Amino acid sequence: MDSKSIKNLLFLLSISTGVVLIFSSCAASYRAVTDSSGKIHYYVPANYDYRKDYKVPEDKLKKITDSYLGVRYKNGGMDRCGFDCSGFVCVVFRELNHARLPRSTRQLKWLGRGIAVRDARPGDLMFFKGGVFNAVNHVGIYMGGNSFVHASTSSGVRYDRLDDEYYTKHFAMVRRIF
Repeated sequence: MDSKSIKNLLFLLSISTGVVLIFSSCAASYRAVTDSSGKIHYYVPANYDYRKDYKVPEDKLKKITDSYLGVRYKNGGMDRCGFDCSGFVCVVFRELNHARLPRSTRQLKWLGRGIAVRDARPGDLMFFKGGVFNAVNHVGIYMGGNSFVHASTSSGVRYDRLDDEYYTKHFAMVRRIF
């Protein structure tokens, strides 16, 4: 087989895999995102079992997020020197299950499937809106018990409650990415 035939075969295999996933119960966990260089990344947890609904290991999630509490806010930051909200989410999920997530809140809000707040469980992403155009511009990770962890501009990585007046007013949606 020549290289063109191999490329065509690989293309057909990727399309058929996508169709199978779309029509199976695990479609919500399979997503593809194109980065700024045009490269496509597929996001599926390393230990995802397609026969059952994946649940983020709460104890591991808490241990990871607690290790970053108090790290200051830094626009574009993705390390202990500082985080922005989406950078914090990316680092936590990379440590949690080796998932490579899109870098911006704008891209993250399209992953997974939307769920009701009452159905949220630890590891789901919480999105908030604000700014001049009242667009989705902030993301955090739901931790259970009506609380979430995020990188706030005022005090860095911290826990907050969804029933806090500010967050109730600015709440946009919950997405389950796995």
